[in-house]
Amino acid sequence: MRRSLSLNALLPLSFLNLKAIFSLSSGSSLSRKKAVRLNLMALEERAVPAVLLPLRTIDGSGNNLAHADWGQAGTDYLRIAPAAYADGISSAAGASLPSGREISNALSDQNGQSTTNDRLMSAMVYAWGQFIDHDMDLTNTGTSEPLPIAVPMGDPSFDPASTGTQTISMKRSVFDEKTGTSTANPRQQVNAITAWMDGSMIYGSDATTAASLRTMQGGQMKTSVGNLLPTDEKGNFLAGDTRAQENPELTSLQTVFVREHNRLAAEFAKANPTWTDEQLYQQARSWVIGEVQAITYNEWLPSLLGQAGLKTYSGYKPQVNPGIANEFATAGFRFGHSIVGSDIEFLDNNGVEVAPAMSLKDAFFNPTIVKTLGVDGVLKYLASDPSQEVDLKVVDELRDFLFGAPGQGGLDLVALNIQRGRDHGLSGYNATRAAYGLAKVTDFAQITDDKALQAQLKAVYGSVDKVELWIGVLAEKHLPGASVGATARAIIADQFTRLRDGDRLWYQNTFKGADLQTIQMTSLSAVIARNTGLDNLQKNAFFFKAEVNGKVFVDTNGDGKLSPRETVLGKVKVELVAIDSGEVFATTTTNQQGQYSLGVLDGLRLGSYTVRVTLPDGNVVDGPKVTFTKGDTMVQAHVAVPPKPPAARAATTVTAQAKPSPVEGIVVDGSMAFRQIVGAMLAGQVAGAPRR
Repeated sequence: MRRSLSLNALLPLSFLNLKAIFSLSSGSSLSRKKAVRLNLMALEERAVPAVLLPLRTIDGSGNNLAHADWGQAGTDYLRIAPAAYADGISSAAGASLPSGREISNALSDQNGQSTTNDRLMSAMVYAWGQFIDHDMDLTNTGTSEPLPIAVPMGDPSFDPASTGTQTISMKRSVFDEKTGTSTANPRQQVNAITAWMDGSMIYGSDATTAASLRTMQGGQMKTSVGNLLPTDEKGNFLAGDTRAQENPELTSLQTVFVREHNRLAAEFAKANPTWTDEQLYQQARSWVIGEVQAITYNEWLPSLLGQAGLKTYSGYKPQVNPGIANEFATAGFRFGHSIVGSDIEFLDNNGVEVAPAMSLKDAFFNPTIVKTLGVDGVLKYLASDPSQEVDLKVVDELRDFLFGAPGQGGLDLVALNIQRGRDHGLSGYNATRAAYGLAKVTDFAQITDDKALQAQLKAVYGSVDKVELWIGVLAEKHLPGASVGATARAIIADQFTRLRDGDRLWYQNTFKGADLQTIQMTSLSAVIARNTGLDNLQKNAFFFKAEVNGKVFVDTNGDGKLSPRETVLGKVKVELVAIDSGEVFATTTTNQQGQYSLGVLDGLRLGSYTVRVTLPDGNVVDGPKVTFTKGDTMVQAHVAVPPKPPAARAATTVTAQAKPSPVEGIVVDGSMAFRQIVGAMLAGQVAGAPRR
């Protein structure tokens, strides 16, 4: 039986200067002007009593006063659907199904193709998802129960010699030894960390780890050269979670929030010189936890689930168990593996590349990248690069090269997800839908509208009742306004609702007044700006949206500027073309008023583009250069089409009466100048760029 740690109910009274805490410090590299632009100075200066924040235990115990172990590190995962072990007790499921690698090859091979997320989520969505996942669950593996994944003979990556004997290594998860004794007491796996959204990936889930990360002076946490995470004797980064240096994206977010903790602790110390190290540490920790919660629920979850994803918070509910569901940890929340890109880029504040892009397979557990390049370039890339679509397709870097090359320790993450679901005895897709209150599907067409995928699923599983949970979650059609389907949203919404409603120390239940307002206003872009040299991120870092619009007109005045009486050109083709590669990113047509809008651009990246117009006679005019430096840019770019020189304006037969020209889409106002221009257009004599 675990002993609950005692709770220190309240921190001492003091006074805070909110503006000093949540604006940039005087030593920041960012200017006051930039800070205003990022809305970091929204609250007026005033002195208020410190919020008396209850203290969270490091191991998560004691949050629920009636159930002290709810959410505690080292407790069992919950199950929403019944366990589905082969023997009903503990034997891994799936023996009659194809191997995880065979299914991976059949359903998840991208074949060199990738699809941009149709809602224009940024790559920050998967990075933040991994960051908070490491706050909620960790399943350790044992040493005595191997569960290898069979590799199909002739697999091009894992069995190129066609031996038929190759396997991908995997061991079964640690389980609660009090379980797995009968069908009434099936095996249950153990969550090694706290379930709560309590910043455990930053601070740790046990007292030893937490203490090892602190300086024990001024409430500060340890850092290393460059204000990076602390390192061990081998140079590996250390954090509250053991997976902190799995990739540079994760390391960068970990680093930003250690910096945010230290920034807050320093400001608290200035405002409260009598506070002890412990008081400063716990107060800063509470604020950082509140920021993580607010960002997740106010920005990140809506980016994934849409605005209708979760019900509005209505207060603490002590009867709600926040424990992590096996269905969530082992399947539903692993959707993010499908949206990871194959490369990592390094960009400066304006989106200019500062180092060559790197393949993800070369970045796993490679702390040298962050030590050399810092965190700014990775974070700018994450906010600026469009995410891939949530679907069954996964990049080769995760399917063939996870943590190493094939045959040299490399793994297939898709195969591991499938095999881990079998190890944990997860119910199938249909049974899980029923457990979450959704109707069972009876046909593959009810899972997806994609006929090719329907056929592939049928070839692999035969029956909808045999489809495994992770596969079904990624295959299903998305809900309107969301980037996941009904089953994924049910699993994710259930988990995040219970984590919020069952948390006595939830930020909306502990922060009050101006302090609550400050936390509510927190955005990930603002936290990054306060702790890096980046001040040019979009307001919402989880979407990369950019738009170009304007008019196409005949530049009668020759000044390149649109004036009220110049002719506009309707129904001409307009393209947005990348200057460096010549790739066409978007195409549209002007309306009768000569207006075009390229809307929110799918697949657009930072960089410079030209607006290209194709005239009715086939001539091409390249308009102004358009440069995107962040993800919520809207640019107005009018395209000036030069008229033919006066000497060549021979045709003037258009009547003076204002009417549409026979050239489709050209608007005429009846003046002699415009009659001449239109006559030239009719004669095919309007000058433009060389025909392409």
